[in-house]
Amino acid sequence: MTDTPSDTKGKSVAGDIESPPLPLSHCTVGEHCQALRRIATLPFWWYLGKNRVLGNFSIPFQDREGGWWYQVKPGLCWAADCFAPVAGPAGVSFLRSFHGFQHVVAEESMANSHMVINAITDLSAYGPQAVDSKRRNAVRKGLRSCELTVAKAYDQPTFDQCRLAWDDLVERTGWKQVVDKTSFDESWRKLLECPGTSIIIGRDKESGEVAGFLVTKIIGDTAYVDTIASRTQLLRTNVNDAVMYAFVMNAKALPGVRKAHYAIRSYVEKLEKFKHGLGFVPVSFPARTRLHWPTRLGLKMLYPAYYRRMHGLFEE
Repeated sequence: MTDTPSDTKGKSVAGDIESPPLPLSHCTVGEHCQALRRIATLPFWWYLGKNRVLGNFSIPFQDREGGWWYQVKPGLCWAADCFAPVAGPAGVSFLRSFHGFQHVVAEESMANSHMVINAITDLSAYGPQAVDSKRRNAVRKGLRSCELTVAKAYDQPTFDQCRLAWDDLVERTGWKQVVDKTSFDESWRKLLECPGTSIIIGRDKESGEVAGFLVTKIIGDTAYVDTIASRTQLLRTNVNDAVMYAFVMNAKALPGVRKAHYAIRSYVEKLEKFKHGLGFVPVSFPARTRLHWPTRLGLKMLYPAYYRRMHGLFEE
């Protein structure tokens, strides 16, 4: 790794950051979705988990024109190829979209809303210069402190430590729920079988303990962040910065992969600052949002912030 260059005030400036090579899985959107249908027990995003009543509601399906979709919430559908514009009315059945659906369109004239997505729209231009100065220092520290690998086979001690990282994330943030050992191990065994999906493990070099992990999917021309989690006692390693930067740099090297996606914009300021510091920019894509009237009315009255977020309306 090269030395960190600095200006006269001691602030980090852009320079080379050597990222370790990672054998990330990559496939077409169709291959990934068909694999999820065959596996049947994996949600579209690992963090979604399963619904207690509806089970694995997010298994992808095809519309009448052959496009792939999934339910991001029970009854609310998104296109599996997020950035690909959908022309005309989507042929999505009411049984799967009883709340509605949302997708990107090609032109503003076709839009009734926007999807504001933290994105890198040109991976070929990504590098240290895309990362802000404080985050560059964190990335360098993370890559010095952590050894990064891609999980290729079941390993009980590693899985146990990754589950602890997930549980720590839940405890720190109050987001989602802890996962029992049996369910965690079963789902991660399946992740290892799923084309397009990779699990990047970051280990603290001093102790050899898992400091954190990143679940990713690279399908079609886009690299997606699925789930990132880290151990509270090992946050000092900056593992999150290391795995994220290495993921983007390795995805950039894959033929045909041109964009990266890190979720729609949220109201969590600290999380958004982390994404933006790593070079993900909130981009407003023209979209078509169709909500059936009970859902539309209920969201407007009871969850106005969620309704505005769905339509890409943010108060700056």
